[in-house]
Amino acid sequence: MKKILLAAMIAAGSISVAHAGNVNDAIVADSAAIQQGIDEGQMVKLQGEIIQSLGDERYTLKDTNGQIEVEIDNDLTGDRPLQPGTNVVVIGEVDHDDGRTLVDVDKVLSMQGASTAETSAPTGSTTQ
Repeated sequence: MKKILLAAMIAAGSISVAHAGNVNDAIVADSAAIQQGIDEGQMVKLQGEIIQSLGDERYTLKDTNGQIEVEIDNDLTGDRPLQPGTNVVVIGEVDHDDGRTLVDVDKVLSMQGASTAETSAPTGSTTQ
């Protein structure tokens, strides 16, 4: 009975399985602030340049105050891996895991540069 109720709640959208945070509640942050004290699960808006692909949809993002790992699903980038030199504005959830900190991206607000000629988010994302 509990499984049926849970499945119905998920189907109705009452429960968010992916992330507890809401992209509308994101705070503007930089890599240093995220690594030094923003709580796990907090939604953040982050802007910077992709400087390295780490594989498996993970990248190193550099901003004015340092670097941080971000995980950006390919469906958020038009099914194309990002190249070094791509500037992005993203919203995602802070994740402190196994002694490292990363931002699990939920929304790409814009990406520009490197091999992308786009100045706004790809199909499926919303620009703000």
